[in-house]
Amino acid sequence: MTDSKPNMISSVKNGVVAAIQGVGDVAGAIVDAVSGITVKMLQGTKAVGSELTSLIVDTVTGTIKGVVEVGGEVGAASKGTLLGILRGSKEVGTSAVDTIGTTASALVKSTAEVGGDVAAAAMGAVEGAIVGAKELGISVTDAASTATTAVVKSAHTVGTEVGTTAKSVVVGILQGTKEVGTTAVDTISGSMGALIKATAATGGDLAVTAKKAVEGTIAAAKDVGADAVEAASAAATGAVRAAGEISATAGEQVRNAVTGTISGIKVIVKEPLKK
Repeated sequence: MTDSKPNMISSVKNGVVAAIQGVGDVAGAIVDAVSGITVKMLQGTKAVGSELTSLIVDTVTGTIKGVVEVGGEVGAASKGTLLGILRGSKEVGTSAVDTIGTTASALVKSTAEVGGDVAAAAMGAVEGAIVGAKELGISVTDAASTATTAVVKSAHTVGTEVGTTAKSVVVGILQGTKEVGTTAVDTISGSMGALIKATAATGGDLAVTAKKAVEGTIAAAKDVGADAVEAASAAATGAVRAAGEISATAGEQVRNAVTGTISGIKVIVKEPLKK
């Protein structure tokens, strides 16, 4: 296995280089190439658990190395890589949600290894998860939350500041939901829960992460033509709710951080309806 792993990564890298070198639609070429490679690697195998994870990680590592070799932008390639693996793994019947988590984590770590933009990789991974979820007919919110948890924890592992990752996550959510035509508000609110809980798991500052996520939401909402006030409220409300589930103190700290005027927008935390 030790000898075959480098060979597998090299094979994937060469396949990706051949597919994207000199083509106009690099993003589309990455999706097609990775999807085909994934099917080829998984067909005829009974890979499960750690073996399946290893195959996905090798595919991601080889893809990122291939993109770097031809001078491509690693962060931008993350969306296509995750989408390609999802499409390929669907054909051989692997769990989509598990695949999203494994792939998103590997994208962040592989990008860090080649000195790429980890925040951009995180954004692309979340966006790809949303687009892939829509294609496969699974919950967009669940897919985005899974990807969010994976990229935040992996970004922490490679030494990237969690707040920076938080901004990238919400940008990916807004871009992804716009592309597939789904309502961003519910996805943002649900994913903020995953973001806060992942931040807590890594020992990060919940208040800082929540505020940066709201800032990112406002900026991205304006860019994609969404209602910035509504999006900011959804992000803030989701963050406060998740922090409150951790502890009353955490909930209060996050509430203080995301309430008021942020980036020129008055942010309101919506209280749950009392029964």
